[in-house]
Amino acid sequence: MGICRAIAVIVITGIFFGRIECTSLIVYASEDKLVQYDIAYGEQEQYCVLTEDIGTYEVCAGDSLWGISEKLLGNGENYTQLAIQNTDRITNPNLIYPNMQLQVKRNVYVKRRMGVNGIKTPEYQFGTLAQARFGILESGKVFANCALFGKDVADVFCLIRDKEQMGEKAFADWEHNKQKIETYVQKKYNKKISDLIFYDYQTNDGRELHLFSYTYTIDGEQYGYQGELEIYVCEGVCQTEHIQAEFTGFDMEEGVQDVVLYMLASFEEFPEAKGASVNGYNIQIAPSDPWEVSGIHNSFAWIEQYFDTTLNEISQKPAEKKSARERVLGE
Repeated sequence: MGICRAIAVIVITGIFFGRIECTSLIVYASEDKLVQYDIAYGEQEQYCVLTEDIGTYEVCAGDSLWGISEKLLGNGENYTQLAIQNTDRITNPNLIYPNMQLQVKRNVYVKRRMGVNGIKTPEYQFGTLAQARFGILESGKVFANCALFGKDVADVFCLIRDKEQMGEKAFADWEHNKQKIETYVQKKYNKKISDLIFYDYQTNDGRELHLFSYTYTIDGEQYGYQGELEIYVCEGVCQTEHIQAEFTGFDMEEGVQDVVLYMLASFEEFPEAKGASVNGYNIQIAPSDPWEVSGIHNSFAWIEQYFDTTLNEISQKPAEKKSARERVLGE
């Protein structure tokens, strides 16, 4: 459900920033499953296939490739994928041994951009949910002027800009930057952020998609409310030849990661726009706090300040004895 209900939101329709077009169709039932890990053969054309790098699995006593595949890939019949991925270790799929280190990747099926849903400019396009509206998310001085939101959908704000040296460097050293992000969270948000998880994908054409998700917990007492409020957040970033796109989604319900992955997987730069700058669309977020990972937006600071401002504004109103969740949602 869209959190922006309790916040002043400017809704824009039609043409945005001069040349950005946003079109929305009726709600497709299939949008309920934007991301799947095993699909019927006849449905594959409806999805683009990503490869997710899960990491290393150490074989335990009693393990079989079928059992490992069932646990990590969602279907025991996919054991042949494990065998192919580890041909340097496995010569017979029926023979694996304790302490063997297996590299594990899995196919992830992401819904293709449907019809004309999405944002399109002369330089790029990406898919959006059919029920999402385009506008500005703002709370006090905290804002994002390229955002998507709506009833029963997560809020997602976008930062699309020319690919620059700092962003390229961040991508090239992503494994090291994961460690920087973990350290940053432990130092500054140790009691507020939990379940920080990283996800790495590769598209068929070799593009890398990097995501990390986390839960941001708000103590309602500091705003005069009862209990805690949990916000599920996912940040995703990708690069094309000339563009860097970042999507930050957040909601009070789980599932925002699938929405962000869908938007990243559908992001496409048009070859005919080669060399054109996208910075002229003036897509901005504020504040934009500097942090250890230069070239990537600091979603942690934005989320913290957005909700702090929002809850402070709400707490100034005559309050009944309601939880923070009820106040934010207007329940």
